[in-house]
Amino acid sequence: AAAGLLAPVGGALLGLIPGCAPQIVLATAYAEGAVPFSALAANAISQDGDALFPLLAVDKTAAVVASLYTTLPALAVGVGLHLVYGPMFGFGVL
Repeated sequence: AAAGLLAPVGGALLGLIPGCAPQIVLATAYAEGAVPFSALAANAISQDGDALFPLLAVDKTAAVVASLYTTLPALAVGVGLHLVYGPMFGFGVL
């Protein structure tokens, strides 16, 4: 809750890291109530996973463009969720 709007921004920026490890860490942090849903949603939208590795090797410009195509909507959705619903933590069904 202390991070406020920086939480979804951080989640989206964390999605820029290729590979799945940062996403696993963020999903675990959400499950433990450490980060709000807006950060998890922004991260899920922005992450390119392992698909970014071969694209970086073949065409760095295309990799940057692809990352922008996922990160900009992630920022919009994450910040929007945070503004509409506030900092929702955990699964809420447990």
